[in-house]
Amino acid sequence: MDLVALVEATPTGRQLWLRGAGRSLYPLLRSGDSVRVLRCEAEGLARGDVALMKVRRQLVAHVVVSTQPLVTAPLLGGKKDPEGLPLGRITALRRGSLLLPLPRVSRPTLFLGQRLLAGLWSRPKARAVFRRLRDFTVSGWSRPLRKRWLGELEVRLLRAEDLDALLVFAGERLLVPSPFLRQQLLGRWTREAGSMGAAVGAFDKKGRLCGFAYLDDYRQEGLQLEGLWVRSLVVAPRARRMGVAFQIITCLMDEARRQGADRIFADIDDDNFASLRTFRRAGFRGSSTELTLQVNSEWSASGGIKPLVVMECELN
Repeated sequence: MDLVALVEATPTGRQLWLRGAGRSLYPLLRSGDSVRVLRCEAEGLARGDVALMKVRRQLVAHVVVSTQPLVTAPLLGGKKDPEGLPLGRITALRRGSLLLPLPRVSRPTLFLGQRLLAGLWSRPKARAVFRRLRDFTVSGWSRPLRKRWLGELEVRLLRAEDLDALLVFAGERLLVPSPFLRQQLLGRWTREAGSMGAAVGAFDKKGRLCGFAYLDDYRQEGLQLEGLWVRSLVVAPRARRMGVAFQIITCLMDEARRQGADRIFADIDDDNFASLRTFRRAGFRGSSTELTLQVNSEWSASGGIKPLVVMECELN
């Protein structure tokens, strides 16, 4: 859990509440949950504690898996942190109105749980089973239930006050760095005069972001590609198969017209058939061979692996 959105820090003695974003302790903690931290040194931590650590320039919450030396790790396994600076022990978590204490008697359960979950998650077959179960729960049969749970979705341009919701969604779903999103939303996407680019989100009845994409150029990232591009189109599983992606794309198209653009572009993984169908439905068609080769060359040079399909749409 990368605690990048410290918007709820209320000291109480030696304790404070933090609200963050990330997935290091998923499913115990989810993005947007709050954690109560008791300040302590490394000597105050034991195996099975959930520790708040400073790793490089980020705050993370991991399970303590060793004390001699102090080593922490994500709940589902992965890279361990033998060099982090301990800042405290997490004593409770809050999700909405629910408060779950983490007393010291829970240490053995968390320690053994981390070892078990990390072992399972390291197996490709276990991850494949989880993905199948997840896909089943968001298939067509569950759509009426999910619509009732989410309520009427609002698809609109993001505003500056949506920053917290965007950072929470980014911690769960996006590979885009949070500082970049903060900079773009506050300094570019929400400006009125002379602004090019925009961001669109789909919000449920509780104000949670469940779909996102943005429109911007690649040149500010050092890539020699002209025009405005649809980027980072992601819909959370709970809102899939509801036409959310199509609504987000058409909202971006309308904003691009308002800003005076005569065409926009998109680059999509060649095996993302659902996304390709959605863009074609919105009026996108394949770009020229020259542009496709240029985009894939730039993508490969920046570390990309999968081939990209390049599409464009004329805005009448």
